[in-house]
Amino acid sequence: MKFALIQDIVGNGGISSFRVMDGKAYIFDTNKLYTPKFTPAGLNENCFLSTFNYPFLFNNSHFIEWSEFKDNLPDLDLELIFLVIERTLNRKEEFPWVKVNNIRKKYPNAKIVGYIKEIWMGEPYDYEDARHKARIDFLNSCDSVITNRPELKEFQQLADNVDKPFNFVTQPHNIDYFYENFGGNKDLAIWEYLPCQMQRRNNTNEFVEYLSKKYNIPVKRKTLLPNQDFNHLSIIDFIKQWSSCLFHFNLDPVDYFPGNQITQVVSTGTINMGGVNDNHHLLCPETATCDTKILEQRFVEYLEDEDKRNEIRQKSWERLHKYFSFDAVRLQIKNIKY
Repeated sequence: MKFALIQDIVGNGGISSFRVMDGKAYIFDTNKLYTPKFTPAGLNENCFLSTFNYPFLFNNSHFIEWSEFKDNLPDLDLELIFLVIERTLNRKEEFPWVKVNNIRKKYPNAKIVGYIKEIWMGEPYDYEDARHKARIDFLNSCDSVITNRPELKEFQQLADNVDKPFNFVTQPHNIDYFYENFGGNKDLAIWEYLPCQMQRRNNTNEFVEYLSKKYNIPVKRKTLLPNQDFNHLSIIDFIKQWSSCLFHFNLDPVDYFPGNQITQVVSTGTINMGGVNDNHHLLCPETATCDTKILEQRFVEYLEDEDKRNEIRQKSWERLHKYFSFDAVRLQIKNIKY
């Protein structure tokens, strides 16, 4: 498959355009290996994360940061394009080169699939917001639409106004890389996972402190010194810290995020406890809840019975392969409806 992921503007310090050959990322149009400086994008040239993993599905595929090229898009023979237009929505005067028709003219043999990366453009559920309307126009100009949500939920109003089929395609995850590099022996300990957003932390801290004292099990957490940025650790160091623990507690009560952290957790063999993000329900339905009574009951079962620990880890592992493995996502892409 001759594939490219094209995004209007990445932001946040950015990730540059790259190509993938034989499972490794290279700086675009060079033979130099590429490790993104924008750490949420990837670990190294062998393993990227979330959306930026799509080019790793097909050999000699590309990620194109459109703002690097503007009207001079690179010469590529493409069959399929995942197109993200979000930061430039309703800003045509500032970014006149961001037009789906420009993509069509440059790559006439490619199917263009509008990729919904962020949940909302503008204020949540404000369907009169100009950026929301611009997103509808953008998606209507594509051949198809994909989301990484198993149900439309927040996207139903979009689907009602877009005359293109919506498809569920998960963000691929490099399961083997995570297992081989972070799936070693586990300490009998709890990792307290706290997202950046305060409203997503819920009562995670209070609950793990309670479990720690009642069942005499240590709690580990990301250290944060005064005046230290929340993301001070490299992504690899952070993964090494939480993957050393047998239990990963994350009582995120927000159900409108996909929950990418849990795909990493399951792939290292750590047991995730709590949370109601989409991926929590897909991978760990037994513990996809913020009900502390249920979570404590499950926790005691896994703590006291090694067979039950191994059983839940195996079930989660099988679901991870079913939905997020490279082979699974390639099949989802093959079945996209146009």
